[in-house]
Amino acid sequence: MARGKHHDRTERLLPGKMLWLAIAAISCAAVAILHAIFSNVPESALIANTGIAKTVEVTTAVASTIPLNFDVPTSFQAKTIKDVSVPASEKVIALTFDDGPWPETTEQILATLKQEHIKATFYMIGQPLKSFPEIGKKVLADGHVIANHTLHHWYKKMSPLVAQREIEDTSKIIKEVLNVETEYFRPPGGVLTNGLVAYAQQHNQSVNMWSVDSGDSHPKRPSAEAMIKTVVSGATPGGIVLMHDGGGSHANTAKAVPVIIAKLRAQGYKFVTVPELLEIASTTPQTPTAQTTPDVVGS
Repeated sequence: MARGKHHDRTERLLPGKMLWLAIAAISCAAVAILHAIFSNVPESALIANTGIAKTVEVTTAVASTIPLNFDVPTSFQAKTIKDVSVPASEKVIALTFDDGPWPETTEQILATLKQEHIKATFYMIGQPLKSFPEIGKKVLADGHVIANHTLHHWYKKMSPLVAQREIEDTSKIIKEVLNVETEYFRPPGGVLTNGLVAYAQQHNQSVNMWSVDSGDSHPKRPSAEAMIKTVVSGATPGGIVLMHDGGGSHANTAKAVPVIIAKLRAQGYKFVTVPELLEIASTTPQTPTAQTTPDVVGS
């Protein structure tokens, strides 16, 4: 895949050679409208005679068939990270959500993120995405990043073939449901040694851990207040916050998210997606901080 910036959604939707189609369609439409205005020719008649409408339709149809690619900056390919070093001027942090899409909770979190004008990263499991495709489409439509969290959410040791299927079958579902190709991966439970991470790194994917665990997947689910305290006290520039929107009801997470956002904003934080975080960090010397031992926490 081509390696690109992540700040411009248009470039992701119309990469490379396809961009000229959009430019051509927009230019034709502008010329048609100006011609109609200045020559007193009805716009409908002009479109009927020139076929402008067809040009726009074709361009839109072509664009919709191009997969949205979430690529990894070269310096972070095949790397495992839990946070990154960022310039002192960039007080940024990434909110991430695992195990969805899921009824109610995902949509509640999406509503908060939309209201606060924040983009997050959603690590989706193949099975719920297949079960709740419309919710997955809402996540994408709101401009959030889609990442791979395996098909079954297994922690166990896997053969290379099983590890491949866990990741690739999920990639296939993401492509079929959302027309997205992503190189961002999070191993279930944060387990680094069961074969999944080895496969992901062999294929230059970015393996994303976290610097702050909200604790919302622990057997004894914390209250919203406890989660808020954990996340806010553990936040650092360049950090990655682990929360959950799926794998069961996460009503407390949905309640905690708006307060977490408000408190971190009050401290001067800006919110970015994981790809944006890595883009910012790609020009900053990095100190490896990824954990190197299994840590099953139910992510």
